[in-house]
Amino acid sequence: MNRNQFWILNALSGVVVLLFATQIFLVHQAIYEQGQMAMAQQALQQGQAFQNNLKSLATRIVQVSQANGGDQQLKDLLTRQQIQFTPQGQEGTTPASTR
Repeated sequence: MNRNQFWILNALSGVVVLLFATQIFLVHQAIYEQGQMAMAQQALQQGQAFQNNLKSLATRIVQVSQANGGDQQLKDLLTRQQIQFTPQGQEGTTPASTR
């Protein structure tokens, strides 16, 4: 092996080591990003579940209010919270919905 081959092999070895280090860094970065994505997806799913629960709660509140002859304070509260409701049986609309 002559001197030029020696330096070429050393340079190529350095490039390979650099590529391995880059690959390790990128794998760790991908794992971190995957964890962040999983956490965001879990928060989104929980938010959707909470939204469904809140819609159900608003429906029940409206039903109780209507059964008690219409509570004006409750209607004012729902209006302040931007929750619209319609009595059941009107044009096939949902009993309670949020904006």
